[in-house]
Amino acid sequence: MSVPQPIDRADRILDAAGELMLRLGYRKVTIEDIARRAGVGKGTVYLHWRTKAELFEALMLRASTSMLTEVAERLRQDPREIQPHRYLRTAFFIIQRNPLLRAAVTADAELLGNLAHSPVRAKEQEIHERYVALITEHGLVRDDIPHLEYALNAASLGFFTLDSLDAGTPQLDDESVADVLAYTIRHAFEPEGEPDPESLTAAANEIADLFDELNAVFRERIYSAPENERG
Repeated sequence: MSVPQPIDRADRILDAAGELMLRLGYRKVTIEDIARRAGVGKGTVYLHWRTKAELFEALMLRASTSMLTEVAERLRQDPREIQPHRYLRTAFFIIQRNPLLRAAVTADAELLGNLAHSPVRAKEQEIHERYVALITEHGLVRDDIPHLEYALNAASLGFFTLDSLDAGTPQLDDESVADVLAYTIRHAFEPEGEPDPESLTAAANEIADLFDELNAVFRERIYSAPENERG
């Protein structure tokens, strides 16, 4: 059974890894580089993660936990934030200010390494499917859209990737992009009129709980030692 390792030391290693990977790229960074930057021995890094790929996965998951925590807090403070156009607008700003999350969304192949094969991806997909089911159940999206999950992903991801794919696209600041994203989602996916306040509150609380559940899975993956520790 995995034994939790000291979180402060793990975070120090992850901080060093994030700085180096963003500056040099995933392939050029070594465990030795990360250990030196964090002020620990190479063997200490292996007490937390068996490979560079696992360390990088932990780095990306930690960035995701920060986002999930912030979104869950906003949902509990203001249930209107669960409306898809507001939720995605908020997510856009959180992602734009975090280069690791931007890399995850835009699928930077070099930076992401083998993250797509992480064992936690099945849980992440399950939570996303439950999220889509809940916003549908509570009437926050139209019920006549085929393949809703696919459509929402396709419609929103373009706002994160367009600038890198098409140099001829007019450049907008983040505020303007977020406004266009919110407008598109509001008019393409949400029913007319204002949602029922009780439905908003119920959906916001249930989805905040979902994010807490996913966060727990992520944190277990980040901070638990390898089953076969290396020294």
